[in-house]
Amino acid sequence: MRKIIFIFLILSAGSFTFAQRYMDTNDPKDEEVKSLLSKKNDLNAFGAADLKVGDLKGERGLLVGAYGGFIINRRYLFGVAGYGLVTNVEFEGTVPGQSEVKQLNLHGGYGGVLIGGTIAPRELIHISIPIILGAGSLEVVDKDFFINNPADSEFAVENTVFFVAEPGIEVEFNITKYFRLGAGMTYRYVSGTELENVEDEDVSGTTAMISFRFGRF
Repeated sequence: MRKIIFIFLILSAGSFTFAQRYMDTNDPKDEEVKSLLSKKNDLNAFGAADLKVGDLKGERGLLVGAYGGFIINRRYLFGVAGYGLVTNVEFEGTVPGQSEVKQLNLHGGYGGVLIGGTIAPRELIHISIPIILGAGSLEVVDKDFFINNPADSEFAVENTVFFVAEPGIEVEFNITKYFRLGAGMTYRYVSGTELENVEDEDVSGTTAMISFRFGRF
């Protein structure tokens, strides 16, 4: 239920953004067809770095990533994004084909296309709505697989790719004309994992995020 409510709020806020933009610019006397890629539109590049904290396989994990692209008319975001797990996520599991329970580790990341919008971008405090659609990969690693080779005993006992959709909402602050600081939350929906030790629900969930965005806003 919480997931459904969160996604509904994201879609509602996004609808409000586009409706507000339409009401601000719509002129009954203007018969020109409006489009995002018009010569009249303002197009600026941006780049950003993110820190995301959330639960993965029952353990708190830190994801670090970056994204970049273009801002159209100070409101619409288009670009690409990528994130990787940088902390150690350890859990009890089994090596495929074996019955012994061992301590295993989870490695992985994801990335894809970034789309989104901003409500009241000229205000000191405003709302940003990013959405990521893409794919990722996961590895389950046994750090003691090769016990006779202490220099390199690690081995990936299983791996998979998956689809990911991650809508989010954050409050942004205009620190300077070229720098914005944001804080908010996302919901990461993962589908298509094919692992014995990890299911889709183990790596789906809510994350808290801090964003550092640079560009000409």
